[in-house]
Amino acid sequence: MKALFINPPIYDFSTYDLWMKPLGFLYLVDLFKKNGWETYYFDFMDRNHPFYDDIKRKEVYGCGKFYSSREIKPSIYKDVPRIYRRFGLPLETFISFKESIPDVDFIFITSGMTYWYKGVEEVINFCRENFPNTPIVLGGTYVNFCLSHAKTLGVDFLFSGKNLSNFCKEFSNHFNVSLKYYNQLSPDWSVYKKLSYLCLKTSSGCPFNCYYCGTKKVEPTYLPWDIDTIVDETLESLNTFNINDIAFYDDALLFNFKRHLEVILKKLNGNKRNLRFHTPNGLHSKFINRETSALLKEYGFKTLRLSLESVFSFRAEESSYKTTFTQFENALNLLLNAGFNKENIGVYILLGLPEQKPEEVIESIKILKGYSCKIKLAEYSPIPGTFFYEMSEKIYPQLPLSNPLFQNNSIVPLWQFDGKWDILNYIKQQSFPVK
Repeated sequence: MKALFINPPIYDFSTYDLWMKPLGFLYLVDLFKKNGWETYYFDFMDRNHPFYDDIKRKEVYGCGKFYSSREIKPSIYKDVPRIYRRFGLPLETFISFKESIPDVDFIFITSGMTYWYKGVEEVINFCRENFPNTPIVLGGTYVNFCLSHAKTLGVDFLFSGKNLSNFCKEFSNHFNVSLKYYNQLSPDWSVYKKLSYLCLKTSSGCPFNCYYCGTKKVEPTYLPWDIDTIVDETLESLNTFNINDIAFYDDALLFNFKRHLEVILKKLNGNKRNLRFHTPNGLHSKFINRETSALLKEYGFKTLRLSLESVFSFRAEESSYKTTFTQFENALNLLLNAGFNKENIGVYILLGLPEQKPEEVIESIKILKGYSCKIKLAEYSPIPGTFFYEMSEKIYPQLPLSNPLFQNNSIVPLWQFDGKWDILNYIKQQSFPVK
């Protein structure tokens, strides 16, 4: 049996390759390889594709801009004063790839953010036209949170969730094939000819339950993964691709630090590699002490993000009491004393929450400007199935919250008032460091 796996392009106002890879999708590829299938893989978001060879690129720790083209905005965005774009490799590159592979028995398509589904739709329509008799299977984040909407795209099989054991059963029953589940699955990085960085996840789920986060819906239980397996797989990939940058995808990376992450870091660094670690997902300040700070510096962390969300204590419950402002201050001082500087440390502030006023965000920014850190605005996206989404449905019954395009954090969907875009521009300008 032969299968084609596709990571679609992205339609949005802005997108940047901040250590962005479809990690879960690579586990699925490994599953089918272990079942003896021939697999073929195409990633529209692969910036190491030969298409980019003639494009001048500026990279920071492997991150950089995607190729993009201007697109017509969907009507729901008609009042958004920004350019709508398609990010990723041109369709022609996929056409060339398609002509180089044999006919396949199944097509698997993954999906990212709910409001990126236009890219998924593009790939589905192309495959329907060019592979008319080949079943199409769709999964990923968009399906996990917008299953009803995904049903309108006309694929042959939808899978919601991350339990690959369940996937094997459902897929086998639906298509009358035998697909065996394997406990020891790994992300199959071999689908890429070249990598600029590695993405690493060492646990599933999160011990916290924030009002705005969808992790509990798809990974309800926090579970640290086997340390030796993580280390062995990571070292193998680092050697294969000769890279030094690793971005962690964990939602609670520092949880049980001494028994988990510290052990992993010691084993990885025991190989005397000049590794650089990055944490695009926010770290919890309450887990940062003097020893942790020193070890993060010693082991080569270059990009740290702290999840503060707000300087105001009344927001604490919404973030599952994962940090206080005092804990943030303490963590920041410890990191600075350990040798990190302002360029290394970014602090996330949430913007556009239900019933949140711009003045609250502006005040948070003013306070944070007195600290040696970068301010990172995180625009709120209403994720179906979360506490804040259900709350928003009651507060804003007039808003089309169930439309995936309206869930786009770039449009700050819950802020509907005159002068919105002027205020947003002002807030963003205030968050920039003083020159």
